[in-house]
Amino acid sequence: MRRRYDFAPGRSAELGGFIHQEFGAQPRLVPWIRLEYRHSKATMAFGSIRDRSHGLPRYLINPDLRYAVPMVYGLEGSATKNHWIAHYWVEWLKAINYGSPFKERIHGGVTAGYAAEWLEVKGVLQYHHVGGQIDTSPDSDGNRLNYGAFARVHLGSSWSLRAAQLYFADPLASFSPESSGRGTSVEGVWRMSKRLAAEVSYWDGRNFQAPLGQGLFQSRNPEAPLGWHAQDRRMLGFGLAWEGASSLRIRGWYDLDDRRVQPSVTWVKYVVLDPPSATKRKTGQAPQ
Repeated sequence: MRRRYDFAPGRSAELGGFIHQEFGAQPRLVPWIRLEYRHSKATMAFGSIRDRSHGLPRYLINPDLRYAVPMVYGLEGSATKNHWIAHYWVEWLKAINYGSPFKERIHGGVTAGYAAEWLEVKGVLQYHHVGGQIDTSPDSDGNRLNYGAFARVHLGSSWSLRAAQLYFADPLASFSPESSGRGTSVEGVWRMSKRLAAEVSYWDGRNFQAPLGQGLFQSRNPEAPLGWHAQDRRMLGFGLAWEGASSLRIRGWYDLDDRRVQPSVTWVKYVVLDPPSATKRKTGQAPQ
Protein backbone atom coordinates (compact mmCIF):
# COMPACT_ATOMS: atom_id res chain seq x y z
CA MET A 1 0.00 0.00 0.00
CA ARG A 2 1.25 3.47 -0.81
CA ARG A 3 -0.06 7.01 -0.84
CA ARG A 4 1.03 9.92 -3.02
CA TYR A 5 1.28 13.48 -1.73
CA ASP A 6 1.48 16.44 -4.15
CA PHE A 7 3.31 19.28 -2.42
CA ALA A 8 3.97 21.50 -5.49
CA PRO A 9 3.06 21.54 -9.21
CA GLY A 10 4.90 18.64 -10.81
CA ARG A 11 6.45 17.53 -7.52
CA SER A 12 5.23 14.69 -5.36
CA ALA A 13 6.27 12.17 -2.74
CA GLU A 14 5.07 8.62 -2.18
CA LEU A 15 5.22 6.79 1.15
CA GLY A 16 4.14 3.28 1.97
CA GLY A 17 5.26 -0.31 2.21
CA PHE A 18 4.32 -3.91 1.63
CA ILE A 19 4.90 -7.33 3.12
CA HIS A 20 7.06 -9.81 1.23
CA GLN A 21 6.39 -13.45 2.08
CA GLU A 22 8.43 -16.38 0.80
CA PHE A 23 7.47 -19.96 1.56
CA GLY A 24 9.41 -21.22 4.58
CA ALA A 25 10.68 -17.76 5.58
CA GLN A 26 9.58 -15.00 7.89
CA PRO A 27 7.60 -12.14 6.30
CA ARG A 28 9.52 -8.93 5.65
CA LEU A 29 8.15 -5.39 5.75
CA VAL A 30 9.64 -3.52 2.79
CA PRO A 31 9.40 0.30 2.83
CA TRP A 32 8.34 2.34 -0.19
CA ILE A 33 9.61 5.92 -0.51
CA ARG A 34 9.78 7.91 -3.72
CA LEU A 35 10.35 11.54 -4.69
CA GLU A 36 9.23 12.50 -8.19
CA TYR A 37 9.58 15.53 -10.45
CA ARG A 38 7.38 15.81 -13.55
CA HIS A 39 7.73 18.21 -16.45
CA SER A 40 5.80 18.35 -19.69
CA LYS A 41 8.65 16.57 -21.50
CA ALA A 42 10.67 14.92 -18.74
CA THR A 43 10.34 13.11 -15.44
CA MET A 44 12.86 12.19 -12.77
CA ALA A 45 12.42 10.12 -9.62
CA PHE A 46 14.61 9.11 -6.71
CA GLY A 47 13.95 6.28 -4.27
CA SER A 48 11.82 3.19 -4.94
CA ILE A 49 11.90 2.08 -8.57
CA ARG A 50 8.36 1.71 -9.90
CA ASP A 51 8.86 0.00 -13.27
CA ARG A 52 11.33 -2.83 -12.72
CA SER A 53 11.26 -3.92 -16.38
CA HIS A 54 12.37 -0.52 -17.79
CA GLY A 55 10.72 -1.52 -21.06
CA LEU A 56 13.40 -4.16 -21.75
CA PRO A 57 12.70 -7.48 -23.51
CA ARG A 58 12.63 -10.60 -21.34
CA TYR A 59 15.99 -11.71 -22.72
CA LEU A 60 17.58 -8.80 -20.83
CA ILE A 61 15.43 -8.66 -17.70
CA ASN A 62 13.23 -11.32 -16.15
CA PRO A 63 9.69 -10.09 -15.39
CA ASP A 64 9.71 -12.34 -12.30
CA LEU A 65 12.62 -10.37 -10.81
CA ARG A 66 10.10 -8.28 -8.89
CA TYR A 67 9.17 -11.38 -6.86
CA ALA A 68 12.74 -12.53 -6.14
CA VAL A 69 13.99 -9.02 -5.29
CA PRO A 70 10.81 -7.15 -4.31
CA MET A 71 12.27 -3.68 -3.88
CA VAL A 72 15.21 -1.73 -5.28
CA TYR A 73 16.15 1.90 -4.78
CA GLY A 74 17.87 4.29 -7.12
CA LEU A 75 17.33 6.95 -9.77
CA GLU A 76 15.22 6.78 -12.91
CA GLY A 77 13.92 9.26 -15.45
CA SER A 78 12.59 9.74 -18.95
CA ALA A 79 12.37 12.42 -21.62
CA THR A 80 10.32 12.90 -24.78
CA LYS A 81 10.52 15.25 -27.74
CA ASN A 82 8.01 14.75 -30.51
CA HIS A 83 8.37 11.03 -31.33
CA TRP A 84 11.81 10.66 -29.75
CA ILE A 85 11.94 9.07 -26.29
CA ALA A 86 14.61 8.13 -23.77
CA HIS A 87 14.65 6.37 -20.42
CA TYR A 88 17.52 5.93 -17.95
CA TRP A 89 18.00 4.27 -14.57
CA VAL A 90 20.56 3.33 -11.94
CA GLU A 91 19.42 0.96 -9.19
CA TRP A 92 21.04 -0.89 -6.32
CA LEU A 93 20.12 -4.58 -6.10
CA LYS A 94 20.82 -5.58 -2.52
CA ALA A 95 19.90 -9.26 -2.60
CA ILE A 96 22.81 -11.58 -3.42
CA ASN A 97 21.76 -15.22 -3.61
CA TYR A 98 23.37 -18.64 -3.95
CA GLY A 99 26.20 -18.00 -1.48
CA SER A 100 27.83 -15.31 -3.58
CA PRO A 101 30.81 -13.58 -1.93
CA PHE A 102 29.85 -10.29 -3.57
CA LYS A 103 28.38 -7.60 -1.32
CA GLU A 104 26.67 -5.29 -3.76
CA ARG A 105 25.16 -5.37 -7.21
CA ILE A 106 24.33 -2.31 -9.31
CA HIS A 107 22.15 -2.31 -12.41
CA GLY A 108 21.85 0.64 -14.76
CA GLY A 109 21.15 1.49 -18.34
CA VAL A 110 19.50 3.66 -20.94
CA THR A 111 17.06 3.08 -23.80
CA ALA A 112 16.41 5.65 -26.50
CA GLY A 113 14.77 5.75 -29.87
CA TYR A 114 11.74 6.56 -31.98
CA ALA A 115 8.15 5.71 -31.04
CA ALA A 116 5.06 6.31 -33.16
CA GLU A 117 1.59 4.79 -33.13
CA TRP A 118 2.58 1.85 -35.36
CA LEU A 119 6.37 1.68 -35.03
CA GLU A 120 8.85 1.66 -32.13
CA VAL A 121 12.63 1.32 -32.53
CA LYS A 122 15.02 1.61 -29.58
CA GLY A 123 18.67 1.14 -28.83
CA VAL A 124 19.70 -0.17 -25.41
CA LEU A 125 22.80 -0.13 -23.23
CA GLN A 126 22.55 -2.12 -19.98
CA TYR A 127 25.28 -2.11 -17.32
CA HIS A 128 25.68 -4.65 -14.53
CA HIS A 129 28.30 -4.26 -11.81
CA VAL A 130 29.12 -6.80 -9.11
CA GLY A 131 31.51 -6.20 -6.23
CA GLY A 132 32.44 -2.67 -5.32
CA GLN A 133 34.10 -0.83 -2.49
CA ILE A 134 32.41 -2.76 0.31
CA ASP A 135 33.50 -6.12 -1.09
CA THR A 136 36.04 -7.97 1.03
CA SER A 137 37.98 -9.34 -1.93
CA PRO A 138 39.90 -6.93 -4.17
CA ASP A 139 39.56 -9.11 -7.28
CA SER A 140 35.94 -10.23 -7.03
CA ASP A 141 34.34 -7.30 -8.80
CA GLY A 142 33.39 -7.20 -12.43
CA ASN A 143 31.39 -5.40 -15.06
CA ARG A 144 29.15 -6.81 -17.76
CA LEU A 145 27.35 -5.06 -20.60
CA ASN A 146 24.35 -5.87 -22.75
CA TYR A 147 23.62 -3.69 -25.73
CA GLY A 148 21.79 -3.77 -29.02
CA ALA A 149 18.45 -2.73 -30.50
CA PHE A 150 14.85 -3.91 -30.46
CA ALA A 151 11.76 -2.90 -32.42
CA ARG A 152 8.00 -3.38 -32.52
CA VAL A 153 5.65 -2.96 -35.48
CA HIS A 154 1.86 -2.85 -35.12
CA LEU A 155 -0.04 -4.34 -38.06
CA GLY A 156 -3.51 -3.05 -37.41
CA SER A 157 -5.22 -3.52 -34.06
CA SER A 158 -4.75 -7.30 -33.83
CA TRP A 159 -1.23 -8.12 -35.02
CA SER A 160 2.22 -6.98 -33.97
CA LEU A 161 5.79 -8.08 -34.69
CA ARG A 162 8.79 -7.71 -32.38
CA ALA A 163 12.47 -8.24 -33.10
CA ALA A 164 15.71 -7.78 -31.18
CA GLN A 165 19.42 -8.00 -31.91
CA LEU A 166 21.32 -8.13 -28.62
CA TYR A 167 24.94 -8.52 -27.54
CA PHE A 168 26.81 -9.49 -24.38
CA ALA A 169 30.24 -8.27 -23.30
CA ASP A 170 32.36 -9.26 -20.30
CA PRO A 171 35.66 -7.63 -21.35
CA LEU A 172 37.78 -9.24 -18.63
CA ALA A 173 35.96 -12.61 -18.73
CA SER A 174 35.44 -12.23 -14.97
CA PHE A 175 32.32 -14.38 -14.74
CA SER A 176 32.85 -17.03 -17.43
CA PRO A 177 35.36 -17.96 -20.14
CA GLU A 178 33.19 -16.19 -22.72
CA SER A 179 33.96 -12.50 -23.14
CA SER A 180 31.25 -11.81 -25.73
CA GLY A 181 28.10 -13.24 -27.25
CA ARG A 182 24.97 -12.37 -29.20
CA GLY A 183 21.27 -13.19 -29.44
CA THR A 184 18.56 -12.69 -32.07
CA SER A 185 14.81 -12.91 -31.55
CA VAL A 186 11.66 -12.57 -33.66
CA GLU A 187 8.15 -12.63 -32.15
CA GLY A 188 4.64 -12.40 -33.52
CA VAL A 189 1.61 -11.55 -31.35
CA TRP A 190 -2.04 -12.02 -32.31
CA ARG A 191 -4.53 -10.27 -30.04
CA MET A 192 -7.72 -12.25 -30.54
CA SER A 193 -9.74 -10.09 -28.15
CA LYS A 194 -9.22 -7.37 -25.58
CA ARG A 195 -7.94 -9.91 -23.04
CA LEU A 196 -6.86 -12.96 -25.04
CA ALA A 197 -3.61 -13.05 -27.01
CA ALA A 198 -1.42 -15.69 -28.68
CA GLU A 199 2.25 -15.46 -29.57
CA VAL A 200 4.88 -17.42 -31.47
CA SER A 201 8.60 -16.66 -31.29
CA TYR A 202 12.08 -17.75 -32.30
CA TRP A 203 15.33 -17.29 -30.34
CA ASP A 204 18.87 -17.85 -31.63
CA GLY A 205 21.65 -17.23 -29.11
CA ARG A 206 25.38 -17.92 -29.18
CA ASN A 207 27.27 -17.51 -25.90
CA PHE A 208 24.60 -15.00 -24.91
CA GLN A 209 24.39 -13.93 -21.29
CA ALA A 210 22.30 -11.33 -19.48
CA PRO A 211 22.71 -11.25 -15.68
CA LEU A 212 19.07 -10.30 -15.06
CA GLY A 213 17.47 -12.00 -18.05
CA GLN A 214 15.36 -15.13 -18.00
CA GLY A 215 17.63 -18.14 -17.54
CA LEU A 216 15.95 -20.01 -20.40
CA PHE A 217 17.73 -17.86 -22.98
CA GLN A 218 21.21 -17.88 -21.44
CA SER A 219 24.18 -19.91 -22.62
CA ARG A 220 25.20 -20.26 -18.98
CA ASN A 221 22.89 -20.62 -16.01
CA PRO A 222 23.02 -17.19 -14.30
CA GLU A 223 22.33 -18.86 -10.95
CA ALA A 224 25.19 -21.39 -11.29
CA PRO A 225 27.96 -20.03 -13.55
CA LEU A 226 30.04 -23.20 -13.16
CA GLY A 227 27.12 -25.43 -14.17
CA TRP A 228 25.86 -26.22 -17.65
CA HIS A 229 27.05 -24.38 -20.72
CA ALA A 230 25.08 -24.36 -23.98
CA GLN A 231 27.05 -22.39 -26.53
CA ASP A 232 24.18 -22.32 -29.02
CA ARG A 233 20.54 -22.05 -27.98
CA ARG A 234 17.91 -22.16 -30.71
CA MET A 235 14.30 -22.34 -29.60
CA LEU A 236 10.76 -22.00 -30.92
CA GLY A 237 8.22 -20.55 -28.51
CA PHE A 238 4.45 -20.47 -28.33
CA GLY A 239 2.05 -19.06 -25.77
CA LEU A 240 -1.45 -18.02 -24.77
CA ALA A 241 -2.28 -15.20 -22.35
CA TRP A 242 -5.51 -14.09 -20.68
CA GLU A 243 -4.97 -10.64 -19.18
CA GLY A 244 -7.23 -8.93 -16.70
CA ALA A 245 -7.75 -8.70 -12.93
CA SER A 246 -6.68 -12.36 -13.05
CA SER A 247 -3.95 -13.09 -15.59
CA LEU A 248 -3.09 -16.56 -16.86
CA ARG A 249 -0.15 -17.22 -19.18
CA ILE A 250 0.75 -20.60 -20.68
CA ARG A 251 4.03 -20.82 -22.60
CA GLY A 252 6.19 -23.53 -24.07
CA TRP A 253 9.67 -23.50 -25.61
CA TYR A 254 10.89 -26.20 -27.96
CA ASP A 255 14.68 -26.55 -27.99
CA LEU A 256 15.77 -27.26 -31.54
CA ASP A 257 19.05 -28.80 -30.36
CA ASP A 258 18.05 -31.24 -27.62
CA ARG A 259 14.47 -31.78 -28.93
CA ARG A 260 12.76 -31.04 -25.63
CA VAL A 261 9.83 -28.82 -24.65
CA GLN A 262 10.06 -26.58 -21.58
CA PRO A 263 6.59 -25.41 -20.47
CA SER A 264 5.64 -22.71 -17.98
CA VAL A 265 2.37 -21.56 -16.40
CA THR A 266 1.92 -18.23 -14.60
CA TRP A 267 -1.18 -17.05 -12.76
CA VAL A 268 -1.43 -13.64 -11.10
CA LYS A 269 -4.37 -12.16 -9.20
CA TYR A 270 -4.52 -8.41 -8.75
CA VAL A 271 -6.43 -6.76 -5.88
CA VAL A 272 -6.68 -2.96 -5.98
CA LEU A 273 -7.68 -1.04 -2.85
CA ASP A 274 -8.83 2.51 -3.53
CA PRO A 275 -8.00 5.19 -0.96
CA PRO A 276 -10.94 6.45 1.16
CA SER A 277 -11.27 9.56 -1.01
CA ALA A 278 -11.93 7.37 -4.06
CA THR A 279 -15.64 7.26 -3.21
CA LYS A 280 -15.83 10.99 -3.91
CA ARG A 281 -13.95 11.06 -7.20
CA LYS A 282 -15.68 11.70 -10.48
CA THR A 283 -16.78 8.80 -12.62
CA GLY A 284 -13.91 7.51 -14.74
CA GLN A 285 -11.19 9.24 -12.72
CA ALA A 286 -8.41 6.80 -11.86
CA PRO A 287 -7.41 6.60 -8.18
CA GLN A 288 -3.96 7.73 -7.10
